[in-house]
Amino acid sequence: MKKFKADLATAQQKVKDGNIEGLDAIKIGISDGEVVLVFKHQNPPSTMRIHALAQDTSEYPEANAFMLYTEMDDPPGSVTGAIRDASDYVIGVSVYEMASQVAAALNARLNPKTEQAVDSDSEPQFDGELEDNPDADDDDDFDLDEYDYEVDAAFGLPSTRPKPSQPYHPTAASTRLLHRIRQDLKQVHNAGYKLGIIEQFAKTVTSGVFSISIRVGALGLSEEAMEAWDLDEDEYIVLLIRTDDYVTFEDMVIRPASETRPKFRVGKCRSHKPSLHQALCAFDAGPKDAMPRDANTGVDDQNNEFQKLFLSNSLDQFMDESFVSLSKYREHNGCTWEQANEAVQKMSVGTMENSELGYDPMDVEDTTQQHHHILLQDHLRENQKERSFPLVAMQFAMQYLIRCTEYCLRCHRKLEKGFEALRPYVCSNPLCLFQYMSMGFGPSIEHEIQTEPYVVDLLISLCYAALRPSYLAGGPQMHCELPIRDLPVGLQLKVADFSGMDPKFRARLQGNRLVWDEDVSGLGSIMAPSKWIAFRQIGTQCFRHARVIDFNLGTKSAALNIVATSGRQFISSAATPSIPGTPTSQAMMNNAEPTLADGQIVDVFPYMLDFDLMTKQQQGLAMVHILDTLPRVLDIAAWLGQNSLKSLKGMESISPAAASLLQWIVSSNRSCIFQVDRRRFAVNPPTGSAALTATDELAGRGRNREHERIRGMPGWIQFRFAQGSPDKELRFNRALQEVAQSRHMEQPTIFAWHGSRLSNWHSIVRTGLDYNSIANGRAYGNGVYFSPHFSTSFGYSSGGHFGGIWPNSNLNFSACMSLNEIINAPDRFTSYTPHYVVSQPDWHQCRYLFIQPINPITGITNEEKPANIKFLPLAKGLEPTGQSNQHISIPASAMPTRNIGVGRESSVPTKRSRSQCSDSRVDNEDAEDVAIVFEALGLDDNADPPAKRPATGDKHRMTDQDDNLTVTMSADKSLTDFVPGALDLSSLPRLKPPSFANDSALRAIGREVKKVQAVQSKTPLHELGWYIDFDQISNLFQWIVELHSFDASLPLAIDMKNYKVTSVVLEIRFPKDYPFNPPFVRVVRPKFLPFMDGGGGHVTIGGALCMELLTTSGWSPANSIESVLLQVRMALCSTDPAPARLMKMSNSMGDYAIGEAVEAYIRAAGKHGWKVPEDLRNTVGGISLPSFHLSPHAGVCPATGAHHTPSISAPLQPTLHLHFSHFPSFSSTNHASEGCKYL
Repeated sequence: MKKFKADLATAQQKVKDGNIEGLDAIKIGISDGEVVLVFKHQNPPSTMRIHALAQDTSEYPEANAFMLYTEMDDPPGSVTGAIRDASDYVIGVSVYEMASQVAAALNARLNPKTEQAVDSDSEPQFDGELEDNPDADDDDDFDLDEYDYEVDAAFGLPSTRPKPSQPYHPTAASTRLLHRIRQDLKQVHNAGYKLGIIEQFAKTVTSGVFSISIRVGALGLSEEAMEAWDLDEDEYIVLLIRTDDYVTFEDMVIRPASETRPKFRVGKCRSHKPSLHQALCAFDAGPKDAMPRDANTGVDDQNNEFQKLFLSNSLDQFMDESFVSLSKYREHNGCTWEQANEAVQKMSVGTMENSELGYDPMDVEDTTQQHHHILLQDHLRENQKERSFPLVAMQFAMQYLIRCTEYCLRCHRKLEKGFEALRPYVCSNPLCLFQYMSMGFGPSIEHEIQTEPYVVDLLISLCYAALRPSYLAGGPQMHCELPIRDLPVGLQLKVADFSGMDPKFRARLQGNRLVWDEDVSGLGSIMAPSKWIAFRQIGTQCFRHARVIDFNLGTKSAALNIVATSGRQFISSAATPSIPGTPTSQAMMNNAEPTLADGQIVDVFPYMLDFDLMTKQQQGLAMVHILDTLPRVLDIAAWLGQNSLKSLKGMESISPAAASLLQWIVSSNRSCIFQVDRRRFAVNPPTGSAALTATDELAGRGRNREHERIRGMPGWIQFRFAQGSPDKELRFNRALQEVAQSRHMEQPTIFAWHGSRLSNWHSIVRTGLDYNSIANGRAYGNGVYFSPHFSTSFGYSSGGHFGGIWPNSNLNFSACMSLNEIINAPDRFTSYTPHYVVSQPDWHQCRYLFIQPINPITGITNEEKPANIKFLPLAKGLEPTGQSNQHISIPASAMPTRNIGVGRESSVPTKRSRSQCSDSRVDNEDAEDVAIVFEALGLDDNADPPAKRPATGDKHRMTDQDDNLTVTMSADKSLTDFVPGALDLSSLPRLKPPSFANDSALRAIGREVKKVQAVQSKTPLHELGWYIDFDQISNLFQWIVELHSFDASLPLAIDMKNYKVTSVVLEIRFPKDYPFNPPFVRVVRPKFLPFMDGGGGHVTIGGALCMELLTTSGWSPANSIESVLLQVRMALCSTDPAPARLMKMSNSMGDYAIGEAVEAYIRAAGKHGWKVPEDLRNTVGGISLPSFHLSPHAGVCPATGAHHTPSISAPLQPTLHLHFSHFPSFSSTNHASEGCKYL
């Protein structure tokens, strides 16, 4: 409390001195920890009081959060908006910082600065009349994509359109800042990322947009992940950063977050940076055509087009809202990103405990696991005085992008581990689930439509079918209920009264205008531009939907953009009973859409009813009408392709209600579904005999998965569940493991069909199959019914679609079937003959979905099994049959890895591990951008710009830490017989990344990687004499090195040539506290002739190296790996007292084992009196070390004449205790025990 009071006094004095604009005073509130901010607003003159309550003064400021509120009964939206803006940035800050945040937010909301003078004598004209409308302030339908920027100036509002670059006049301060910007960007380049200097940023101005990128191929992602995330290894992940005035990291962490709030956009690009036009469009919500084009390119091409990722919306918002706050928390508390996010989340709800404030500096996120080592870097843990804000931002983005499946998609907290998800999902927190499904915080709907349009079509169609009342499926005698289980909640949808009971008003239709004869002064807010209405012929249930273009009080008319018609399906049959709350009229019984003539009087229903306040039947009816207005998904995808950076709401033919409903439909499906065959089908009307024709043109930009299609199912369109809903998939995995532990199963799962009415599949896809309701009886007991025979299940899939087919579907299907994976324990089923009846809800998962279009499909003729595809072995006697009653084969590549006993290999496409990163381009894309950083304005005179590296010839490429830094490694066959990359690394022992490593070791090894890469890239192979394949380093603590190109006159080189050995393979294992302890170095292959048989070269009988340099006694933290490799090579080349020789190949089959190498290493150290590292066991992979009793028994090395003090006798204990301190000490010079006879 003392700290709080002191800071309060300081803040009060600063306010008195006028240091916070708009703030008149800070007063003490009536509660402990409460302060009152008195804010004066000049236009119009007014005073307001904002209360700030410190929720935990005992932990102020680090673990405290301020709660903001106002005492005003009915505060204007600008005030509540300002409080909302500031609330995210008053965590862990001082009173002064909090007050500055609140004042800045209020000033931004209340005092916008104009960019264009407005004539004070004129007022903007508005044809409509504003009235007190309870819905006016609650309108969430406003869309920035539809914003008219020309109106800004007329109302005195600041323009958000990007301004062209202004002439730059450097000052001393700006020159210093430019220098710092280039220093920060240089650190980005040195960390291995590519720079994108856009327009004049970092050249002459300190504000603007710039990019940081890394090639996808450098991230070590699996093929499955790249497929699920719609990434290609030749594309770039691009982080765009926009700053109004560049702020250094040091300033950012001490200033209020609202004053240093940069904007971020994460996406992908074919080039290392987007064009100026694309970069500005990524941040600007205005019309794309209004944006300035890139002066250099004129128009955008596909290479510099900036595209959203599937999680761009989530990640952009997270970085905009939380990056600054989390960076400040990390800087002040020395924790990780995960810990900072966890602490800030807890502080925001007041649950932060005092004991949770301490962090172990050694507690580092395990980013080593299977990822490219560029992601191991953490700039905030480096002991640098000046940190690079852009580098920290890029590392933050990479943390939450590459590891996105480990974090909640909404709160970004760590998820429970139970299976390897393909796509990110949300945690079980109800708020996260609600925001994910209902508020657009889930996957990017635009991305889903562009990549998998038919999947979106499928989801809309299934939802549409589930909205048909059950009486249509089973007859008028059934109770009127909707098959859909969960309707959207909290979407704040505004819809029309589609029951038709109470039209708002009537008007005359004249072409595309509504005309009134009576007074319309009260309709100004209802008929304002961009509002949506529905209207119909009186007495019918068929609605037209329109967007208001203009409303004119003078002419009593409104111009409309009529975009869609809904309700045709209600024109069905006379037997249809009325829906509660809806009318029944003779017009609904007609089979033709009513025609509307000019001058006809129509009922008008504005989109103004609150969807959440309707009954379930009314909600279902409203959803049907809204979905009727949606264009075909392929048409939406085509529009998005032409407007790649616009949101769905920018499409004028889609109402805000339809866009929100479509977002909910896609987001509420948490399964990962792909269409197996992406060929585009010709669109045909629902009726008629025309067939659907499969063309060669692909639908969407996703991958074609023809190799995953199940043959023998002609006439059915196939979809594959790459992953079910995360919670269901997790329960299935657990159940599978439990059953597998209790019994031996050659094939852990079996496959069977399930058929159900079309109206049920919306819920099945989301929550899985259950038996909560009875549709066809339970003759064989309770449970979900499956059949191994397609024909049996197909009989249950008919019906349930009467009028329930979405009229705008490109697929236009009427039946749906699933092929399900079931745990192979039939004896524990309720029944397994003639059907499988599974009562355990977690024992089955849908893997394929088959839909049958109303019209037959032509154009798919290849039903033969491809010879190059591996299929899943199925349980004998339990194989499922297809349409022709023949056994079907399931591609192994289509099944989740963790479920099958064989690998998921498939020749199309090739599955690759994360470590097999590849890159086929040269590393000169950003050379000009980097040159700006090094040379601009001559401020970096000591730095040389990077040279471009051409890619010529068929040379081996190696990839380094600098974003797959491409260098050419040419091997002159006249000088060496060594071939880079020929070593089969899969035949060598590979260690898992250690869990014990500290950050100091990670940084040190990372620096060594960079150094040796630089040396290897610049030195000819025959001169260098060693080679490391950096593409294959999946564990930074274990390197494989090849020594080669020895002097041809050496006995070792002669033996290598005779035995056709081109390299000596070494393994280097680094300790957890490197560089303070030496690495463990050993020979893996070939085997060397022991000293006792005439060999030498300092290689022990177990493959370890007898060199004091590699022990604690001779090691120095100043030693580099390059020098270690040089000395090891010199030791192998030494002929004194005997040269190194190889064992005869017949006697040296196999490699040196790690155990014998460790034993020989300890034995050699003991003979020479060298100290062995205390943590050797962890360094060598946790193997059991030999137990020796060391006694002071002298020996002499014949090579040097040095005394060997301790000797080794029989083992005494199961653990190794080496105590060298009581033995005589000897010279610690770095010499090798040349030809030691005891080894």
